[in-house]
Amino acid sequence: MLTYKKILVPYDGSEHAKKALAQAVGIASAGKDAKLFIASVCNMVSAMSNFDQVSIAEGVLTTKLSEDLEEQCKSDLKEAASAMPEGIEHEEIYEVGSPGPVLLNMAEEHGIDLIVMGSRGLGPLKGIFMGSVSSYLVSRAKCPVLIVK
Repeated sequence: MLTYKKILVPYDGSEHAKKALAQAVGIASAGKDAKLFIASVCNMVSAMSNFDQVSIAEGVLTTKLSEDLEEQCKSDLKEAASAMPEGIEHEEIYEVGSPGPVLLNMAEEHGIDLIVMGSRGLGPLKGIFMGSVSSYLVSRAKCPVLIVK
């Protein structure tokens, strides 16, 4: 059986992300000395682009949306970490940026053996991951990518 030592799990709180985390925990527990890297990537640009047609005289709305989104991303990461069973080594990673390139960089930076992610997320306002992010990683990652539905 293949064993993976370093597993990256993008997490945004969606049902698909929760299923992916459960799969990653199962894979890690079946191996020896495996470590999960739970990642939350806060995509501010995508969320703000949904408000292009809203006239914002002051930066208050933009600032409030940014703060809310960042708080939600950090909350999602805490949720994932609290769901980790005892005995599974894990590290939480939080970054702001475009999810595809940021996750790809994380994978390379940490020497990831496997990426386990949900097939879709919660959309640009609340969540981060969409089908396009999983497609991006499948086509560019140097390691295997497991897409969980």
